[in-house]
Amino acid sequence: MPIEPIAATAWARPEAIDPAGTTGQTPAPGFGAALERGLTQVSDLEHHADALATDIATGGPTQVHELMVATTEASIATDMLVQVRDRALEAYHEVMRLQL
Repeated sequence: MPIEPIAATAWARPEAIDPAGTTGQTPAPGFGAALERGLTQVSDLEHHADALATDIATGGPTQVHELMVATTEASIATDMLVQVRDRALEAYHEVMRLQL
């Protein structure tokens, strides 16, 4: 009884492998892009809170509760960004400790 060879699947053929990643699909944004977006959002929240504080200090129409909400949002966003940074550094250090 002869044994039939296993046919190679499309993903296993060498010509199907695209090492450059140029399959026509745009790559998904990575961690760097997400971190950049987060930094931009935190910066925008802080600038908004600063603008409201300046408006209140100069006698503008901004209410105090609007300033409190904006500063709290900026504070929470900053805390979350610090936590993401800490986790990323922790993961980096863990990878650097791996023995190859």
